[in-house]
Amino acid sequence: MSDRCFGKFRLDPSDERLWGPTGPVKLGHKAFRVLSHLTEQPGRLITKDELFSTVWDGTIVSESALTSVVKELRRALGDESKTPCFIESVYGRGYRFIAPVTEAAAPAPPAVPSAAAPIRQTPEVGLGQPPLLYVPRADDAAVRELHPFFGETLREEVLFTLARFRDIRLVSDTGGGRSEQEPAYSDRDYELSLRLLGAGNKIRAFARLSRLSSRAIIWADTADLDLGDIGGQADQLARRIAAAAVPTLHDDVLRNLPEQPSDGYSLYFRNKLQMRCQDTLEGARALAAAWEDLIERHPTFAAAHPPLIRLYNTDFCFTGLGSSGPRERARGYELAHRALALDGADAHLHSAKAWCHLWAGEAALARSHFEEALRLNPHNQTRLLEASTGFMFLDDLDRASTLLERSRNLAPFAIDAPHEEQALLHLLRREFDAAASQLALVRRGHPDDGATTEPTILSELYALLAAAGAGAADLPARSRHWQERMRARWVLEETPDAAALTGWALNHNPFQSASRRDWMLKLLGSALAAASPDRSRTGPSARARKLSKPASGASAAAAASSPP
Repeated sequence: MSDRCFGKFRLDPSDERLWGPTGPVKLGHKAFRVLSHLTEQPGRLITKDELFSTVWDGTIVSESALTSVVKELRRALGDESKTPCFIESVYGRGYRFIAPVTEAAAPAPPAVPSAAAPIRQTPEVGLGQPPLLYVPRADDAAVRELHPFFGETLREEVLFTLARFRDIRLVSDTGGGRSEQEPAYSDRDYELSLRLLGAGNKIRAFARLSRLSSRAIIWADTADLDLGDIGGQADQLARRIAAAAVPTLHDDVLRNLPEQPSDGYSLYFRNKLQMRCQDTLEGARALAAAWEDLIERHPTFAAAHPPLIRLYNTDFCFTGLGSSGPRERARGYELAHRALALDGADAHLHSAKAWCHLWAGEAALARSHFEEALRLNPHNQTRLLEASTGFMFLDDLDRASTLLERSRNLAPFAIDAPHEEQALLHLLRREFDAAASQLALVRRGHPDDGATTEPTILSELYALLAAAGAGAADLPARSRHWQERMRARWVLEETPDAAALTGWALNHNPFQSASRRDWMLKLLGSALAAASPDRSRTGPSARARKLSKPASGASAAAAASSPP
């Protein structure tokens, strides 16, 4: 009897075993038989009566027995009932196996990147661990007599805030200090120390981040706390410290990577660093292959999924415009689904899944995951910006504005100000001059992409729309420049016309309301027409409108089982 392969799983009917990416998957006898029956006829509705007659041999049992078995299968496969990749429920009737099934096919080999890709990890290398952050007791000797509990209160607030960040190992002791006999620290081990001193009618708080291996200080800051409201200021100070210290820690890790990756996390950080400097489609595709390879070797490494999801959904970080087609978006959707099954308490994974739902036209699911991301970590500036932009596409501008303000309050440096996001909000409120002023300051990419030396392709699009809305005198020149830049990075065979350009713009600005999409189409249509006085000034074609509409939930879920 032939084996059946689907996704990264292999079902062996003769030995009654299911194999997954990390080895055999534990299944009960009934669960295995239900899965076997479903995979025998993929794509076909298998009724409840049919399953009861075959799996339970006609024995009378309640429907809850079948429901429990299907839940067991979904847990084993990392599947979700609302957005299934494998088992689709047909309400009141039965189930359908929706993933492609092949017989006796060998498991797909890991993707092999080109020579431009990061160094591949060897099979023998383990996953390793994320950076360690040690927070000792606060040095509050100078203020302890007057404020005996404030030092420990501040430290607990800092620990509480830092615990929301899943990409560090947070360590706290109860003995008041480190032992001199502790083993040597690695290059990914850090200490965050707090010191409190009296300063007139205030307390001056010093925070310092240093490497444990060398004691080198990589970040420090200070704040004055008013004695009249010390308790209320502790929470705010803790958020400021976390918002500055964690990104600085990760930047320091990236600046001090080993020549050769020593574990999975070393490769993870190597790939993250290369995300910051990719400017060709070939290099970005090779980087995507390296991420796929890392996930193939460490399928439970949830943190490796969001960067790859971002590549697949953003034209490989805008290095090859038009390269994010249905297959890439479907692969991103699948990755987000599987990553969240690995760690449902990670705010980054919820944010990544929310964006996949936006691109699939699933507004309610997108909103739900954005809200969960904010609940899990309201102190991460990047997550706040992602959610803020998402709410703009959901047409909830008031919520987006509130989140932008929270993000600005957390920003440790002026250069981190969310100019592009604020400009988009101004643009959607038809405040065109204010949008243009913000966009003039944009010289950086998204925090997960890294710095750039020129405005992003999206910020230039928004600047073009602002110029069109304001009736700017330089609109024709702006329009020609943007179109030239788009064509220079266009990877599809045909040179993009107005319909293709507007379709691309809406494909990367997934507005969920038809009225908002129509508004953008009209504004961009007038901007594109301004560059070509001899051409018709009519707006984009109906074809562009149709192509730019977000995919339905059903089609996105069905596509999610397709490989990239």
